[in-house]
Amino acid sequence: NKVYRYLLTFIDTVCHNSSMTKNARQTALDVLNDIFGNDAYANISLDRNLRDSELSTVDKAFVTALVYGVVSKKDLLEWHITPFLKKEPKPWAKMLLLLTVYQILFMDKVPTSAAVDEAVKIAKRRDGQATANFINAVLRNFMRSEHRNEEPKDWETKYSMPKLLLDKMVRQFGGKRTGEILESLEKPSHVSLRRIDPTVEISGTRASLLTESALIADSGNFAMTEEFQSGRITIQDETSQLVAPQLDLEGTEEVLDACAAPGGKSTHMAQYLTSGHITALDLYDHKLDLINQNAERQHVADKITTQKADATMIFEEFGSDKFDRILVDAPCSGIGLIRRKPDIRYRKESSDFVDLQKIQLEILNSASKSLKKSGIMVYSTCTIFDEENFDVVRQFLESHPNFEQVEISSDKADMIKEGCIFITPEMYHTDGFFIAKFKKIGE
Repeated sequence: NKVYRYLLTFIDTVCHNSSMTKNARQTALDVLNDIFGNDAYANISLDRNLRDSELSTVDKAFVTALVYGVVSKKDLLEWHITPFLKKEPKPWAKMLLLLTVYQILFMDKVPTSAAVDEAVKIAKRRDGQATANFINAVLRNFMRSEHRNEEPKDWETKYSMPKLLLDKMVRQFGGKRTGEILESLEKPSHVSLRRIDPTVEISGTRASLLTESALIADSGNFAMTEEFQSGRITIQDETSQLVAPQLDLEGTEEVLDACAAPGGKSTHMAQYLTSGHITALDLYDHKLDLINQNAERQHVADKITTQKADATMIFEEFGSDKFDRILVDAPCSGIGLIRRKPDIRYRKESSDFVDLQKIQLEILNSASKSLKKSGIMVYSTCTIFDEENFDVVRQFLESHPNFEQVEISSDKADMIKEGCIFITPEMYHTDGFFIAKFKKIGE
């Protein structure tokens, strides 16, 4: 009997710890611990954990909402629980508290009792009754306190925005516009689709204000639709769809996409080509595979050749006067993507912006030598900071007198600045984005 009871206890422990019985909140906790404990990227950790789970579609969506919610409000959540901590808990236990407080404060459809009870169960399974009692006590004290109805006065805490980025925003945009940007980032992203088949109509979507190629939806898993699988639509932010038209493609050009993965802009440019061709570069094989997969699904694989290459060595790879058009969608800080990738904010140091600017200029310099005379080169980023955008344009033009800037025009005058497209997240509820255009006027 003792042996039998021991086996039952052992089986129960194994089941509790197996991924087969792992629930949505436990999965979300594992992802959050991976992000903040192992410096994992949120999207990669989420994909890995959800792919290996047996959670339902609804539960997977719940996990995703929990993870991105906690990441985007981490400092605010810590502010809420700090008054109730007599000592610093273990990192995983603190993350469990943040996860639960997020549900209480920001997920109206989640019963508070369910969130608290599940947190206590997770703590007990992980570390025993004492830790479960601690988690329960902190949460109960938090719920009884008026502190839960208060909000911090400083933006750094209120918007969980690191001081480095907040200070940069205020210096560049001033306090009023910075506040508008931060407030806009609190609202969920839209889903943005690009119509490959211009006649396609998708239920639950509406027309974009920025480009005729885009459809917008408040939510939805469009990657599972027949239209996506058959290559009639793809998922691409509205601002990103503004790039391909700036290449002035007539159909026969030799085009270089210098930093092409995952291939959204390459495949968009390919739609404009007849006999023309695109060479799409990236440093990594798995990213080149993504470009090829996207090209196949969108039926433009015959117009795109992928090649593993360093974009700072374009001239060394291809020589001079090789391409009619070049797109440099440069590596950047990605600050314009914070709404969709909230963990970006925790990965930046002041030196990053200097280093990135150097790389951006190196790529433009190398690419410029491989552009034919009278050719067009477009430079784009998904960041909102001047040193990666307007400063790069000025420095490139100062050191390349054989190039001139081509001023971009639009019926949306608010998104044009100094002849460039410059969109910040609050303007159209999109990613932040920048596009500049150059023409080679001499050798």
